[in-house]
Amino acid sequence: MQTNFQQAHHHTPTGFTLQHHNRASLYAPTTTRSDEEIEDFYHLQVQEVIDETPKKDIIVVQGDWNAKIGEDAQKDWKGTCGPFCNTKTNDRGLRLLEFATLNDLKVTNTFHPHKASRRWTWHSPNGSHHQIDYILVKRRFYTSVNIARTRSFPGADISSDHELVMMSFRVHLKNMKKKQDHTRIKFDLEKLKDPDVGKVFEAKIGGKFAPLLLLDADGTDADTRTFIDTFNTAVTETANEVLGKKRTTKKPWVTPDLLKLCDERRDLKQSKYGSDEGADKYRQADKRVKKSMLKAKEDWITDQCNDIERNLKANNTKKAYQVVKDLTSSKQGRPSTILDKNGKCLTESKDILNRWTEYAADLYSYRATGGTEKLNTPLATDTDCFPILREEVEETVKSLKK
Repeated sequence: MQTNFQQAHHHTPTGFTLQHHNRASLYAPTTTRSDEEIEDFYHLQVQEVIDETPKKDIIVVQGDWNAKIGEDAQKDWKGTCGPFCNTKTNDRGLRLLEFATLNDLKVTNTFHPHKASRRWTWHSPNGSHHQIDYILVKRRFYTSVNIARTRSFPGADISSDHELVMMSFRVHLKNMKKKQDHTRIKFDLEKLKDPDVGKVFEAKIGGKFAPLLLLDADGTDADTRTFIDTFNTAVTETANEVLGKKRTTKKPWVTPDLLKLCDERRDLKQSKYGSDEGADKYRQADKRVKKSMLKAKEDWITDQCNDIERNLKANNTKKAYQVVKDLTSSKQGRPSTILDKNGKCLTESKDILNRWTEYAADLYSYRATGGTEKLNTPLATDTDCFPILREEVEETVKSLKK
C-alpha cells in the first residue's frame, strides 16, 4: 500500500497538530522568536506527543520547521540528513538535527539529488530560495520511503510562498491470520480398520443417538439446532473415548505401535546413565525401535508397490500414478529403493550404494567368450542353402554384452 504525505504551508500560528495517530504536522516558531519559545516548542509540544506514541507505530513528522539544514551538516550528522539541502546550517537547523537524532528520525527530503527547483520549499521576499520544510520519518521505516519521489512541487498553485512538499511512502502490511474460535481435533481413524474397535465405536455412538431417535418418534417439534449440537457432541465424545487423538508423524510408515516403542525408549533414556542394567535396557529398547522402524518402512513400501500393481491390473491408472507421485514427492522424503540379487527390497542408503557398486562391477567386468569350434566351420559356398547356421546366430547373440 502506497501513501503520499503532502504538506503546504500558509502563515498560521505557531503550533503542533496531530492529524493522525502516527502522523503530525507542525509550524515551528520563526527566527524572530526567542530561544525559550523554541525549547518549549520542542520539549513541551513535539517531544511529549512522540513519547506518548506507541513504538510500533510509524511516526512521520512534517511541517515548516523554520530551520535550515546545510551541506556542512553531512559530516557531523551523517545518516540523519543528506547532502542535498541548503548551503549552510543555521542554529535552528542544528536544533532540528538534535531533535531528529534523539528520536531516531531521518530527514527524508535531503537524500536525493533533485535539481535545485525541486529542493527549495520557501521563497523569501528578497528573491532567495531556501529549504525549511522537512518530512521526518523513523529510521526503522526509512526503507519504505520512495526517495526519488520525495521532493517539492513548484508547479502546484497553492497561493503561498511555500512549495508543496510530498513524500511517497509504501507500507508493507503483514498478513494477519484470523483466529479460529475452535481448534479442529484430528482423531486416529486408522483404529476403525480393526473390526473390534469398529464394533465398540458403533455400539457407543448408537447408545448416544437413542435419545434423539425417541424424540423424533414422539413427533415433538424439536429445534434443528438441538439435533445438530447433540449429534456433534455424540460423535466427538465417542471418537475421543474410543479412537483418541491422532499423533502427527513425519513419516507415513510410523504406526502407533512404533510410537509406543519410542515412548518406552524415551522413558529408559534417563536410566541408562545410572547403572549398567539401565544402560542395557535402553540399548535393547533402541535395537527394537530401529529394527521395527526398518521393517515397518519395508512393509509400507511393499504395500505401496502392491497397490500400484493392483491398480494397473484393474486399469485404474489414475490411482496408480497418484500413488507413484506420492512416493516420489518431497513430502515423503523421496524414498529410494532397489532390489538385490535375491529380489529383496533395499531401503537403507548404505545398502543401496553397495548394490549399485556390485551391479556396476558385474556390468563392466563382463567378458564375452566364444566357442573355438565355430572358427573351424567351413566357408560357405554358392551351393549351400543356409550360408549362416541358426546355431551360430543363437550362440553369437548369447555371447553379446548385455
